This record gives sequence, C-alpha cells and structure tokens, in this order.
Amino acid sequence: MTNSLPRAFALLAAAMLLHGCGGSSSAANPANSPSGGASGPPTVDSKGCTAYGDPPRPLAPLSPDGLLNDAISTLANICTLNNGSMLHDYTDSEGSTRYACLIEPANASKQAPLPMLVYLHPTLLGLDSIALTGFLDLMKSANLSGDPARPGFVLLMPLGRNIQQFLPAPLNTGVGWDHWYRNTDRNSPYLNVDFASIDHYIAEAKASGVVDGKRVYLTGWSEGADFGSLYGLNTPGIAATGVFSTVTPFADQSDPCPGPAFATNDTRPYYEMARACDIGGACPGEQAFLGDLKNGVLKPSLVGGVILDASTKPVQQCNAACDPGTAAGDVLGQQQHISWPTAWNDTLLQYFQQNPQP
Repeated sequence: MTNSLPRAFALLAAAMLLHGCGGSSSAANPANSPSGGASGPPTVDSKGCTAYGDPPRPLAPLSPDGLLNDAISTLANICTLNNGSMLHDYTDSEGSTRYACLIEPANASKQAPLPMLVYLHPTLLGLDSIALTGFLDLMKSANLSGDPARPGFVLLMPLGRNIQQFLPAPLNTGVGWDHWYRNTDRNSPYLNVDFASIDHYIAEAKASGVVDGKRVYLTGWSEGADFGSLYGLNTPGIAATGVFSTVTPFADQSDPCPGPAFATNDTRPYYEMARACDIGGACPGEQAFLGDLKNGVLKPSLVGGVILDASTKPVQQCNAACDPGTAAGDVLGQQQHISWPTAWNDTLLQYFQQNPQP
C-alpha cells in the first residue's frame, strides 16, 4: 500500500472535492417502471425525463480528470502494485471498454473460497482512492468469512467512465457512475450500462471458484456510495451493502428527474456511514434517505447507519453548523468528506461478516 499512497494523494489534491451532494431525498416520479416498449429506448418526456429518471448520461468529450488519471496510470498502477489483475474483456452496450481490478489474496482457493468486497470509487478519483480507505491493509487478515481459518477477502474494484453529470464543476465531468439513469431491470436491453459492467466483472470473479458466493459485499465512497446504494439495493447476490457518504441515488437536489427510492434486493441489509459535518450539508439528507428506506422500501430492521464526528466517534445527530448553505458545511464538510473513516473499518467489516446470504 505504501507505494500507492503518493499517487492517491496526488489525485486527491488535484480533485479537491469528491462530491457535491446534498438536499432532500423527497421523491416525485415513478422510478423503475417499463417505458418505450421493446422496440426502442425509454421514451423521454417533455421535461427531459424517462420512466427510469434521467436519460443515460453521455460520455464527456474532454475530461481533465480523465486525462489526469490516464497520465498518472502510466507511472503507477494501483492494481498491479498490489498484485492484482486489470480486467478489460467487456465492452458495454454503448461501445465503451470497461475495466475492473481484481485482487485475490494468496490463500484464496477453490478449496477455501473467500468473501469478496466490491468497492466503488468516488467521482474524480478512480481506483487509487482505495489506498485511502485502509482496505488494502486488511484484505489478507480481516475475518469476513466467520471462519478464523479463512482470513482475508477478494477485492474487486470496477472503474467508472468519464461522463457528464448533473453536478457543479469540476464534478460535472470525470470518472464516475450513472446513478441518474435508474434502469435496473436485467431483462431490459436498455439496462444501465454501469450495472451491466459490474454484473459482468462480479460474475467473472466468481467464476474463478475462489469467491464465496454467499459473501459478496458492496461498499462505496461519495458518488461511489450513491451508485453503490442503487446497485446494492437492486442486485440479487449482494449479501449486504455498506457505504460512506451518500445522500440518495434517487433524488439528489441537482437531479432534474428525481424519483422514489426502490429496491428489488429487498431482503438484504443496508448500512450507511455519515459524517456529522459533510460537504454541502449532506448529513440531514443522508438521514432522510435512511428514513425513506425504512418507509416501505426495506424492513426497518434491515436499515442501519451511524453518524460520525471529525474524530470518527459516533454521535446522535448531524452538526447543525454544517447544514446546507453554511460556510462550515462547505469548508469543514469538504475536509471530512474526503477522509474515509478508517477507524470504523472493523465495525463495517464485522457488519458484513454477520450478514451472509442464507
């Protein structure tokens, strides 16, 4: 991990902000009903919306963040530095070659398969952000299996695309995820292409035989948490989802086509780590999202979360000084947003261990 930290911090300094999220998680439109018929893509209405929320987000023709990631990748690759394999055998339905990094600990075998953690990166930062989470240090020793004889976990890190987003600059383009187009129907030829890409690489990792199929867990950070929430809530086979800093993937305040929260993987638990002071005053929105999930989307017993202060200690409520529109929310919230709560990793991984598929 030490070799990868300089690159990660270089990208972090260049990015400055990871995600300008915030606002209410209130919903307006149906989110995941069929539209457009079998003969064509989802119909776009007069407001520019589809039955799945926004139309699929287009690629960004020029992204400084993408150029930065590509340039630094020629110097140091987080995947190969950690003895991983860079997978690139899949082209999505829009014609983009998709990538993912797969790291398998030496003790992973068909005789003793290990749990797998799927990590989704923030916008602007790509795979390198994993170096700031502490997971690379834990993947050989953490007990996600519940069996002390099988320590460690397989790590799968899909890579997003350089896309145009409904976010303020510099977040409006860059390596990210399309949680704006919420077609999660695997039977649809117009399935969200990020869903299809992650599906492919999870299946590829499991096909090796070294992954415990009942223990595939998902985590993400910032926009990776937004999309990770959408994906985990709507993907059979994800045993549990636990993310850091998402307001909602369904009704971000900057989303022109918000919709109600929904889940098809609705028997599996969901957990969110939030900062009491987060960028854009996100904390109240994060708590509202958890309330939405408890209100008919998942059983309340399946929804959990924690609010963490600057020292990563749990607190009972959001910091009102960091509410939306406040200077503290913009400055202090930014600082805490770009700091993964590593002191909470043991709690998060224990949560995963306790929630395998039946």
